[in-house]
Amino acid sequence: MRASPQKEDAADGPSLKRPRTDSTISPCQDAYTRDKRFWYPDGNIIVVAQGVAFRVFKSILAGESEVFRDMFQLPTPAPDPPESSGLNTVDDCPVVHVTDTAAEFRSLLDVLLRGMQYIRRRAFSFEEVANCIRLAHKYGFQEILEDSMGELTDWFPADFDSWDSAPGCDSTLDPIVAVNLARLTNNMSVLAIALYLCCQIDVKDLVRGRVRSGNVVDTLSDDDFVRCMHGKALLCTRKVQMVQDVFAHVENPACTRGPRWCNASLDNIMAEQTRCVEEGDADVLAPWNDIIRSHRRRCKPMPKSPLCSPCVAFVIDRETKIRAELWSDLPYLFGLQ
Repeated sequence: MRASPQKEDAADGPSLKRPRTDSTISPCQDAYTRDKRFWYPDGNIIVVAQGVAFRVFKSILAGESEVFRDMFQLPTPAPDPPESSGLNTVDDCPVVHVTDTAAEFRSLLDVLLRGMQYIRRRAFSFEEVANCIRLAHKYGFQEILEDSMGELTDWFPADFDSWDSAPGCDSTLDPIVAVNLARLTNNMSVLAIALYLCCQIDVKDLVRGRVRSGNVVDTLSDDDFVRCMHGKALLCTRKVQMVQDVFAHVENPACTRGPRWCNASLDNIMAEQTRCVEEGDADVLAPWNDIIRSHRRRCKPMPKSPLCSPCVAFVIDRETKIRAELWSDLPYLFGLQ
């Protein structure tokens, strides 16, 4: 879901004005400003998004998009009759009005004019990739859609190993937006992990949604909000059970202290970590490696509940398997299966 975009103020350039006329594309704006990046004097089409005008080339837009090809085939009206239909014109250049935000259209032009390899080298932001997915899906730029979805799945991977080996969750990622993109493209693997990350957001922020460029507010659909709340309750229960499972007694033939001593330490660690689980903690995929290693007997100073090195490795391996199982359960926990 998203609110209606408001006129963007960030673009620079001289204002272009013309009388208001009817259009089969969209109503003509009283005034708009030239985009400071994508205004080519020899361009043969002006696209207006959120009050910002982009003068580019029809061939760039229509080359891979049947939607734009059909749009550009509409008749261009004579300049005098205000009741005429088709494309508006400014300085003999056709004008098309679109309902996208200026930021979305700018991101699309970045890829169209400079290519995905350039974008990868420049490290496109999450918001820019999201913009490309929305517009590539809307206008039928299939190659851009596939490439952009590849970028999205790098952030929201389909398998646990890719998730676990990632350096950490990027603070610029917006799981609310990711949920909506997954719904738009029918990508269930992205949807599951995006809903999981939504469960880590404060409920008030989840209801309020996120404001992105162009003053557009992204929120979850009612159905996905319910899925999130139901899933979070299940995850909180699993979190408590996870502590019990991770720090349960071990039967480790490689134990160098003797099972009695390491298992006594595990009892103490379990009690300590159970107390540390906060109410509403749904982050079951967060690794425990550092906590487990902090109880290695050779640590200085020696921990109160020490474990031998073989038992540390045993518990870490068990903990990883438990998180992998929880990952596999995400579609079930969110009612996607």
